[in-house]
Amino acid sequence: MAEDSIISGALDRFEAALRRLEAAMAQAGQREATLAGARGEAEALRRDRARLAEELDQVRAKASELDEANREARQRVDQAMSRIRKVLGK
Repeated sequence: MAEDSIISGALDRFEAALRRLEAAMAQAGQREATLAGARGEAEALRRDRARLAEELDQVRAKASELDEANREARQRVDQAMSRIRKVLGK
């Protein structure tokens, strides 16, 4: 009988250890799924950042072009005003 009791206790401990192992494996699977989701989100953010950086570069280039066009237009207006003043004798 004592042997049966020892074996029964050992089986109980073994079953408890298996349950803990299964629970730990389930938690690890959940963590891996969460990590995979976070990795996907991080990759999407990197792509968005790259796209936004490209758009920002394009906007800066366009702003530079507009600034240069504005300078040229201002210079032409100033020159035209100067000629008109000369014609009017002022």
